[in-house]
Amino acid sequence: MSFEQLRLDPYLLAKIYTQPVIPGKSAPVATGQPAVPAAKYLGENQKNIALFIQNENEAYLNDDLFNLLTNILNACKLGMQDVALVNTAQAPGLPFPVWQQAINMRQCVVFGITPAALGLEPLPAYQVHAAGGVQLLFSDPLERIAADKVLKGRLWNGLKQLFL
Repeated sequence: MSFEQLRLDPYLLAKIYTQPVIPGKSAPVATGQPAVPAAKYLGENQKNIALFIQNENEAYLNDDLFNLLTNILNACKLGMQDVALVNTAQAPGLPFPVWQQAINMRQCVVFGITPAALGLEPLPAYQVHAAGGVQLLFSDPLERIAADKVLKGRLWNGLKQLFL
């Protein structure tokens, strides 16, 4: 295998390189004033799929929950390169239309956040809904899904509706 064929997970790279690779002063790049705040997310979002979580204690997820999430993505034939994992705790109170402007998304899975917290009308969980041209699936938090096989089944059925 050559270095050109080597693919590393962005999550692992972020853990390896906590400091700048090239030491020295970095000059800010001059850009225009953005209309919406820059959204931070984990992943490359190649397929325009947003995954929303709310975790005040960590940047994204602990190792166990991250492994659960990657297993869920693998079952859907997806990887971290395909999605944008967004922790809404970094920008609390933003309504869903603002998130839509900040992140390119066609589909969105929301783990443990109520529709009201995103400024949306009440929607039942584990059913696909449309909001502003985006297909939405609301789910229980990953912590609860990890401990409950019934919720795993409900999530799987919702994901099949969303992605198939």
